[in-house]
Amino acid sequence: MKRLTKLALEYKIFPILMFLVSILLALTVVFQNITIGVILDKVLIQQQFQLTSLLIIIFFVLIARAVFNMLNLAIGDTMANRIKNSLRQQVIEKASKSPIGKQINVVTEGIDGIAPFFSNFFPQVFKSMMIPVFIIGAMFFIHLNTALIMLVTAPFIPLFYIIFGLETRDESKDKMTYLNQFSQQFLNKVKGLITLKLFNQTARTEQELYEESTHFRTLTMRILKSAFLSGLMLEFITMLGIGLVALEAGLGLILFNNIDFKTAAIAIILAPEFYNAIKDLGQSFHSGKQSEGSSDVVFDFLEEPTINPVARPQQHDMSTSSIVKLHDVSFKYEGAQSYALQHINLEITKGEKIALVGPSGAGKSTLAQIITQQLPVTNGELTVASRQLRFGILSQTPYIFNTSIKNNITMFNDEITEAQVYKMLNLVGLKEKVAAFKHGIDTHIGEGGEMLSGGEMRRIELSRVLLLQPDIVLFDEPTTGLDLQTETIIQDVIHRQFQAATIIYIAHRDSTIQYADRRVYIENGSVKFIDQVMSVENKKGGEPE
Repeated sequence: MKRLTKLALEYKIFPILMFLVSILLALTVVFQNITIGVILDKVLIQQQFQLTSLLIIIFFVLIARAVFNMLNLAIGDTMANRIKNSLRQQVIEKASKSPIGKQINVVTEGIDGIAPFFSNFFPQVFKSMMIPVFIIGAMFFIHLNTALIMLVTAPFIPLFYIIFGLETRDESKDKMTYLNQFSQQFLNKVKGLITLKLFNQTARTEQELYEESTHFRTLTMRILKSAFLSGLMLEFITMLGIGLVALEAGLGLILFNNIDFKTAAIAIILAPEFYNAIKDLGQSFHSGKQSEGSSDVVFDFLEEPTINPVARPQQHDMSTSSIVKLHDVSFKYEGAQSYALQHINLEITKGEKIALVGPSGAGKSTLAQIITQQLPVTNGELTVASRQLRFGILSQTPYIFNTSIKNNITMFNDEITEAQVYKMLNLVGLKEKVAAFKHGIDTHIGEGGEMLSGGEMRRIELSRVLLLQPDIVLFDEPTTGLDLQTETIIQDVIHRQFQAATIIYIAHRDSTIQYADRRVYIENGSVKFIDQVMSVENKKGGEPE
């Protein structure tokens, strides 16, 4: 709770406004109830019925009280929204190692769970601090015995809600922690749904999900149980305190005759206001402790170690033809015992076609990701000719967004015209097919839209890369698993449209490297040899050995 309070105090203007509004609210509460006591005394004891001025005063005081109460809550809501936006921005920008399911849960449920502390509990703290203080201050001048009863009984209310609040905090943290685990498990099961079906494990998985969701429901019900018990105890103590004040006022008025009716009326009317203000804080304290449980999850996430950002490669003057240079580069994945790449020395010239070949797991993809600046260099030096290099990637598994064909190709860039999109589609042999759709390039593809074949999705991604006009293009076996016709189309487009670009092939088949200039053979994370590849035009038969 200290961290949440510290976070609230970073927005000083909101606590200051709450403090001022709560003072005005407390004054209106005291003034309202004293005026009601005066009215009752005039009507019931003095038999005076000319109360127009007092009734008008009461009317405006009630309106003022409602306005101040609304302002207090509005300030809390505004502060909660500001803090939620700030926390979400921090979570989104954090390069976390946590599973994506946990990250999504933190940015949604976790931060939403913090909001009641600022929108409900914090405004109530000021309100419950000011109203009882002003009421006791007034009662010291009106009736001392009532003020003393309030002072003695009031501490029991926060004592009980602190006890229940601590339990709520722990249970809320358990719930949020379990929700993080459950969300990630659910995401993993959804991703592996096809595999689960193939191995006839859907029934078992369904039962596991049912049990996990039931356990989450049980954790939620525990929090509600604590809330109900807390509410019961608060109501009991409040009723007891009001009863003691009423008893003392009644005895003084009827038996001992040491107070008048007006004093007794004001004491009995102010007592519920006093205890209800503290009781409301108790109920808000329950929400505050629940928010504290959520905040532990959020703050623990923000304090987790981050993924090391990809270091920007150095930019040095190189020969005019060079574009990328690796000098004694080594790379090790975090947590791994051994290096994935060791002592790599490679210089790539502008417009060169490089084929990375070698057995599976040799380090070809890792090297390609280092060249395209997707991974940082652990040791050694990566030098590029310009920081403004544009990289294009065509993979075996293209990512297609659930949106229009145009958006998938332009990547939501509205400045690109339809003519440019159709030109790219024509290059990859999809123009006629797309034109046949009712909505043309505005046709939605993916789930809920037109379904494309694997080859067509790769050609959509190829159109995206063509439109980008990259300086360096990475081709990760883009023709694997395709029919001969589609494979020929893609290879032909690559050969004709990227003649001026620097190309890096991740190759497993000879057909992939037929247009390469050099072949870099990688084995066990090291470059074993680099040789020239005979151009297609000069091949007399067969591939180079």
